[in-house]
Amino acid sequence: MARLQHTVTLASLPRPWFASLVGAFHDIAETLDADEGRLRLPDGRPADLLLTEGRHLIPGARYRTPDEDGARPAGGDPVVTLTAWDRRRATAVEAVAVEEEGGRRTVIAVAAGLRAADRPRELWCSGTLRSSGRGARYLGGGGEARVDLDRWWSAAAGRGVLPGGPPLRGTLTHALARATVTAVPRPAADGDWNVTVRVRFRGRSFARPLLPLGMLFLGRRLSTAFAARLDDAAREWNAQVPALVRRDAARLRADIADGLVPEAAGAGEPVEAAGPAGNGSDQGGDQRARGAHDK
Repeated sequence: MARLQHTVTLASLPRPWFASLVGAFHDIAETLDADEGRLRLPDGRPADLLLTEGRHLIPGARYRTPDEDGARPAGGDPVVTLTAWDRRRATAVEAVAVEEEGGRRTVIAVAAGLRAADRPRELWCSGTLRSSGRGARYLGGGGEARVDLDRWWSAAAGRGVLPGGPPLRGTLTHALARATVTAVPRPAADGDWNVTVRVRFRGRSFARPLLPLGMLFLGRRLSTAFAARLDDAAREWNAQVPALVRRDAARLRADIADGLVPEAAGAGEPVEAAGPAGNGSDQGGDQRARGAHDK
């Protein structure tokens, strides 16, 4: 077994704001109207979505992105199926994309869900990649992750992790290896979070005895690369989140609506830098990134 661990400092995400974001997304989705398959906002603007099967927001409904004329599904894009839509229980979708190249067929399937929109308590996602042809067993894999939001914000507030273990847990599986990922937040200075990410992985099949040998020679390089990727992600988070959390529910709904319209994508106002009154600033983001550290 091999282990990696690194801690990064992140701008905090207030739970009420997150609940407002979830509510805004559901509000906008419920205002969309299917006009001969093309979904439209209440103001008449077309959304970048086609309803190709079923009824809008009824489990079993299928959606795809339109081609350039806006009337037919774009070839090769994933098919998204709504599997649950109930604010009091769960919202969930599945997306499947199929690619064929050089006689090899690859199927990518992703599922994601939330429990529940009225009071967000859990997020989950999973995915698989399956391929046909020679060596298909070693070209595919799968993964899943789950976040218990009650435990996350409890740990982030310094109240300790509730029974059940780390609030974020995930697994990645390949024919030759299996990795388990956990993340636990702790309160940091200025209301930020110190998030510790741990990864444990084991070799499988004939790779099982080779893993300790590989770690002997490559362990330090792998640990450095792991920490660098987390630091990069932390810098990106800290550059965006402080400004986003200053947006109220009305602004969030407007941003989501604009993002659904192809012509409006990227045409809105740039995200403003958070000032001293916000949860952070560009300088604060750099300080957080520099403050990331190994445990």
